[in-house]
Amino acid sequence: MAAGDVLMAAGDLGSEEEVDESGCLEPLFYDEAEVVAEVTAKAERRRREAEEKAAEHARNVEEWTQRNAAHQAVLDRIKEYDPKTGEVCYTRFYHKDFSRFDIDEESSVPPMRYTHRTPTKHANPRGQQVYSLWESANIFSVKIAASDVPFPLEVYGTVIARDYVDFKCVYLFRRSRDDCQIINSEDESLILTGPSRGLVLMDNLYLELDLKVKDKRHKDQELSKGLCVIDGVRLGGWDYSLLDCVDLKSRLSTVEVKFAVVVFAVEATFEIKVTKGNFCGEITAYTSSIQDCLVLHDSKAGGVTCDGSGIVQLLRRVVCVGKKEKLLLRIATASATQTVSFAPDVNGAAQVEITCGDVTMLVKVNWSLFD
Repeated sequence: MAAGDVLMAAGDLGSEEEVDESGCLEPLFYDEAEVVAEVTAKAERRRREAEEKAAEHARNVEEWTQRNAAHQAVLDRIKEYDPKTGEVCYTRFYHKDFSRFDIDEESSVPPMRYTHRTPTKHANPRGQQVYSLWESANIFSVKIAASDVPFPLEVYGTVIARDYVDFKCVYLFRRSRDDCQIINSEDESLILTGPSRGLVLMDNLYLELDLKVKDKRHKDQELSKGLCVIDGVRLGGWDYSLLDCVDLKSRLSTVEVKFAVVVFAVEATFEIKVTKGNFCGEITAYTSSIQDCLVLHDSKAGGVTCDGSGIVQLLRRVVCVGKKEKLLLRIATASATQTVSFAPDVNGAAQVEITCGDVTMLVKVNWSLFD
């Protein structure tokens, strides 16, 4: 093929495929009003979103401001100058957000939470129930070990414990001004009426003391006010129970709190009923590893010994004991003393009849794990 022929063919091809662009494209219509409306709507949406975010931020700031003010108000209320130590310190537990946590709320957690039900929801591969045993603490005594005010003292006020279960108030001692306890010497203890349930010693156990001395001639004085801590971290990790004490030096006194750390603990709640005779005496409990006694009832402390059905009115009825120990109950009257031993369990109850002199009692111990 000649060169001219090739050029002619190429020219013919270009001529056949030439496109009239004006005939193939759809005409472009531009609706200015629609575009403006869409842009305006988008701008309005962005404005509303910005306003909503700003309003939400303002609400959050206001809520935080109010919560922070409420929290700080409580902290300011529980931080005081102590003339005995010359320091400003917290007199109550302060490791909570007080905009949500009520520092004065009493714990509603009862004893015997697992007495009447299975303490676990699963078993190990051998079919045995799996449960956890925590450390606990028994508070034996709270004493005015030293006082700047001469004895005897008419003492009233509160001693509160807080534990890991809910950090709410568990009262150990609570007396009004009209119901003072007379303390004659540093050897006498406050008459404790709690705790109402077993205390869990995980991390720390916090004790708040607010004790006053009644003075009929002058203004009542603050005897002891402050916070002391039973250090569960320092005292934990042992495989046996141990006895210890912690002191609080404040205001006009030094208060000694004597306690025992209980390892692998279960909770024992007593019910005691007189079925024969008239009981007048003392009921105490202790464990095979620690011989110091917890006073459950003392007729000399006053009050009603038994109700109409013969139920003994116990000052405190909850004791914690190690699962590997024995719990012992001692009943003493003017003429006789009787001691009975119980093997701890994780739930259920144990019951025994005891005769002490002319008195016969039915003693029931309800066992429970902690949460």
